[in-house]
Amino acid sequence: MALILACLTTPVQAHSWVDCVKFDPYSKECLGYARGYPTRNAADINTAYAYLFNASPTSQAMCNPIQQSSASDYSADFPMAVAQPGETIYTSWEANGHLNNTNPTKVQVLYYPDPSHQFSDVSERNTAPVAGTFDYATDQNCYNPDQPNSVCLGSWVVPTNLVPGMVYHFVWFWYFNANPAGQWYSTCFDMQINAASYVVEPAAMDALLVLGGPSPSYSDGLDAAAKQLLTQVTTLSGNYV
Repeated sequence: MALILACLTTPVQAHSWVDCVKFDPYSKECLGYARGYPTRNAADINTAYAYLFNASPTSQAMCNPIQQSSASDYSADFPMAVAQPGETIYTSWEANGHLNNTNPTKVQVLYYPDPSHQFSDVSERNTAPVAGTFDYATDQNCYNPDQPNSVCLGSWVVPTNLVPGMVYHFVWFWYFNANPAGQWYSTCFDMQINAASYVVEPAAMDALLVLGGPSPSYSDGLDAAAKQLLTQVTTLSGNYV
């Protein structure tokens, strides 16, 4: 019996985080990152950036300590994503060996419509509005499902009740739950909401996956091509501003 109980409460080895908040599947460029993103090549990203909630805690800081307190933890190379209300966003991460077609685990993108509200505690997952819900990793949303570290995509829409000119706090929340007691992960990020932005044309996920995934360097910060794309600012109707 003791052995059984130990198995039920021992963490299953897993880890995940958002590599790119706003990914363009057409150009394969990342156009916006999460708070304090260190690049996937950072030696300690598995331990320092991945953030675990083990055994379904009723209270714990919603964000990794390096993400919890600052909405300004961005740079010219790793900028905050910019979008407009109603825009479709493609967010990316790696499967990390957890692809599951039979019983896929779920991810939610949580937010608050009040720009002054910052997520503080994991209990807010039960009350915060949900901007999107999607599978974590399946054949239907990962570029190379036969590879354990395939890049995967989630599609969601910026809520239409957000006000241009303001910055809003979001949380990518993965219900891994391989541990029967509960096991979750979060990545916290912010988004500058403008009346116009670089718009990624929405399409069916299968049509985007056949275009092929990004190069490994897409997580290393904006390159010249990405910076050029971000100058192409339009409204959702396609009008340049």
